[in-house]
Amino acid sequence: MLGRKRDALGLPKVEIHWRWRPLDEENLGRLRGIVISELEQSNLGRVELEPGLRPDPNAHHHAGTTRMHTDPRQGVVDENSRVHGVENLFVAGSSIFPTAGFANPTLTVVALALRLADYLKREAI
Repeated sequence: MLGRKRDALGLPKVEIHWRWRPLDEENLGRLRGIVISELEQSNLGRVELEPGLRPDPNAHHHAGTTRMHTDPRQGVVDENSRVHGVENLFVAGSSIFPTAGFANPTLTVVALALRLADYLKREAI
């Protein structure tokens, strides 16, 4: 989000607030339970979790800061990764994801970058 502090040009500086949503924590708990169950049922090991274990607050994929959306009021880039209102500015990377999953986003980032390259080539921008 835009903060109250200003940069040398007088523009608002960006503030990033990382946090786990309750649903994300619940899903992580379910995933842990499945992995533990499978390991123990396969006699591959026994897992003991620390009580009250919380997700690492730094374990985020930096995504969503330039969200993709058809409506410029709800996102920064359109479906072609073009910044709304700017003819020749495009964004490639996980920042355009409207949401992010738990797994590494690398293949999705590559797919979107290839799609953008095809679009730029086709449109000769």
